[in-house]
Amino acid sequence: MYNRSMPIYRIDHSMSWRVIFLSLAVGTLTAGSISATPPAAQVFMDSGSPYYVPAAVTVTAGAAIRWDNPTPTHHTVTHDKCFDGTGRCVFDSNAVEPGGTYTIPSLPPGRYPYQCRIHPIMRGTIIVTDSPILSTQT
Repeated sequence: MYNRSMPIYRIDHSMSWRVIFLSLAVGTLTAGSISATPPAAQVFMDSGSPYYVPAAVTVTAGAAIRWDNPTPTHHTVTHDKCFDGTGRCVFDSNAVEPGGTYTIPSLPPGRYPYQCRIHPIMRGTIIVTDSPILSTQT
C-alpha cells in the first residue's frame, strides 16, 4: 500500500552518468600525477660501518633522497665536489642534529659521492638515472 508521507526518490540517469564520468576522470588524473613522481629514497646515518645505510642508492631523476640521523651525534651529507674545488658543490646539509633529517628534492642524472664533514670515514654514493627504473638501495 502506498503511504503519501513517504518521499519518492527518482533517479536521474543522465545525472548519474555525469557523476560516474566525472569520478573516473578525476581518478585517472589523480592516478597519473601520483605515478609521475618517482619514489623517494631513504638513507640512515649510523654510528658503525657502512655509516650511511644503504651506502649506495640508485634513484630516477626527480626522486627525493632523504637522510635520517637517529644517532646521538651530528653528521653532514656533503657532496665530494664541495671539498676539492674542481667541480660544482651540488649539496651540503650542514650539521644534521640527532633525530634530524636532510632531504634533497631531486638531482639531475649522474653519480654523486658524498661524505660527512665531521667524520670523513662516513661515505656514500647517490646514482641518479634518466630512465624510470626501480630505485635500488645497497
